[in-house]
Amino acid sequence: MSPGKLMVIGLDGVGLDLARHLADKGVMPNLRGLMAQGKTFGCASPLPEVSPVCWTSMFSGTGPGVHGIFGFAEHKPGTYDLKPVDSSMVRAPRIWQDMHIRNQSSVVLNVPLTYPAEEVKGVMVSGFVTPDLRRGVRPLLLLPSLVQKDYRPEADLDMASENPVELARDLEKALSVRLAVFEEMMAREWDLFVGVVTDTDRVNHFMWPALFDQAHPLSENALGLYALVDAFLGRVWQRVRGRVESGELSLMILADHGFGPVKSEVYLNAWLREKGYLKIAGEPGNEVILPETLALALDPGRIYLHTASRFPNGKLVPGAYADSLLAEIAKGLKELCHGSFGRQEPVVEAVHWGRELFSGPYAHMGPDLAAVGARGYSLRAGLDKPEVFGLSHITGTHRPHDALALVLGRDISGRPPTEVAGLHGLMKQALGMADSGTFET
Repeated sequence: MSPGKLMVIGLDGVGLDLARHLADKGVMPNLRGLMAQGKTFGCASPLPEVSPVCWTSMFSGTGPGVHGIFGFAEHKPGTYDLKPVDSSMVRAPRIWQDMHIRNQSSVVLNVPLTYPAEEVKGVMVSGFVTPDLRRGVRPLLLLPSLVQKDYRPEADLDMASENPVELARDLEKALSVRLAVFEEMMAREWDLFVGVVTDTDRVNHFMWPALFDQAHPLSENALGLYALVDAFLGRVWQRVRGRVESGELSLMILADHGFGPVKSEVYLNAWLREKGYLKIAGEPGNEVILPETLALALDPGRIYLHTASRFPNGKLVPGAYADSLLAEIAKGLKELCHGSFGRQEPVVEAVHWGRELFSGPYAHMGPDLAAVGARGYSLRAGLDKPEVFGLSHITGTHRPHDALALVLGRDISGRPPTEVAGLHGLMKQALGMADSGTFET
């Protein structure tokens, strides 16, 4: 296939079901029109279903066992301390790196796990998490203009628990500036343009019920933010429609994972402690993992055996006993229920063994078990939580099903991918870098 150009607009956390709901309710008329014109389908997310894992899989075409990212944070080797993941920890090339090697230009904006920004032929402005914008912008000469515009990769999420109305206003302010920068960057010369809107994920996390209940006090704020995104999509389509219809450019509107409501959070470390698998000492916030521990958890739904090879005080080794522990824990999680007055329901949809779920040179870094919450249940680590079940200010949670995928432009052959990582094949085909019949991974 001859070389083409590609624009990817990412909508973090927008499932196909939510996209259809907002389109049908008139909140996102531009998205509805684009869905009617293009190929629209849903994709399953990799596990664990969090943004750094999912976006990295999408843009590299690989799973966590190959790119090495399993969550927002990992244990520092040989310790119990957690370290946030960053771009230096991604072990697989992402598509803009392939473009760089081919001497083709890219504009990459606000993609999670691109901090620190890397040198590309073109522009990169890092996304979540970007603690220092100076290290998140390449070329650096763009920094003064971004600072002058009050460009922020993230709104002030600390307001979420105490003042969600102010959070909504700050999301709108930060998003408006970011979208204006996106449109400004679209005017540059590029072969690949990637811009990810992460504020959709924040609305879903902190205002999920408001998206479905017009009487909700945050309904106007939540729907207004999605309307702002939709207006942006309308302007994008006006800008690129002719190029898309001529076959010069492909436009893809993609999400990394879906979303759903939170009936309850499930604190896995509290459950492990209750069942005798986890032994800790110390006060909340200063917990010490004791040598007698058999297993511990990280967000979201990651269970690790307390092995000698992974942890300083771990004593477990691979073998029949370790396998029996995993089987026992998996069975217990599948049987865990929540509710009252005889209306108990399972809180775990599935439990996967890490060695079956992950493959590749970094599969050993992954969890021993990966649990997926049933709809309505958010599986959290909760090392400091005294009870297994609880609620917080978070009202929506990730779901690994039916992430939105919408493709317009060049006639791309083969059946649509069923997994987020398979979207990488579509991108390469749109750019003339590959031409395969299917896009399964």
